[in-house]
Amino acid sequence: MRAFDEFKDSPMSFWAFIRFVTERLGYSKDGKINRYTKEKIEKVCNSNGIYHYDKLVNDAIKYTDMRANLLSDFVKSHLMTGEEAHNEFNLLYPMHQKEHFFCQLPLNKQKGEMKQIAYFTAIINILTEKTIRNITGNYHDLGFDDDPRGLTYVYDDKHSIIGASSRRFDGAYPSINNPTIVWEIKEYYYNKSFGSRIADGVYETQLDGYEFRDLRRTYDYKVYHVLFVDSYHTWWDLGKSYLCRLIDILNSGAVDEIIIGREVFDRWPKLLNQFVK
Repeated sequence: MRAFDEFKDSPMSFWAFIRFVTERLGYSKDGKINRYTKEKIEKVCNSNGIYHYDKLVNDAIKYTDMRANLLSDFVKSHLMTGEEAHNEFNLLYPMHQKEHFFCQLPLNKQKGEMKQIAYFTAIINILTEKTIRNITGNYHDLGFDDDPRGLTYVYDDKHSIIGASSRRFDGAYPSINNPTIVWEIKEYYYNKSFGSRIADGVYETQLDGYEFRDLRRTYDYKVYHVLFVDSYHTWWDLGKSYLCRLIDILNSGAVDEIIIGREVFDRWPKLLNQFVK
């Protein structure tokens, strides 16, 4: 998923207004993403003394309708369950073994019977290595960083550090030093509730985006920032409000692209191809 063209250059004041409207009127109800009428938006603004005008209200209605359509028509159908992700991983695993892939297949952070391979992360790693191999013909090493154990650093021509991330990412190409693309993965197949750890992950993505935005504005260095998200139960059944916030983060420019569940099989190789070539 990429940002809506109509709203990609909107000022921060617009996104603050969107946050106010959706927080006050609610993100979802009875399993559906909320939509807002002009009357409801004007009423909540008037009752809170918020200045508004026709274009702002109409733009908010248009944007939130587009957001609701994207979530209901695309995101919902692309999110996978843990079992579905497991099945998709099983289709890729023989290639990983037969062709002697180097990428890791990490375990999730659950305990007991729920401790399994982190299927979405493993799928992403395999698809990444396969794509890089196909483009470069390099079968002798990994070709990307699949488990960064440090912060991301950006250097100028004199090898002076001009940027550093606050957090570690889940992957980077070609490495965490002067990357052209970095990604983080939010897969929560076995969570029974939408906890603070998941909510914090949404806010951390926003922080990362602000850092990369400052880096580009100050030094004209662009790091393409991708967020991978999956788990039907966690995100759709429990976390619709946070899915709305993710769409807002995407459109406000804090992340360049969000890849949802099954979208990884088609979109990720195409996107990565642009950077490897």
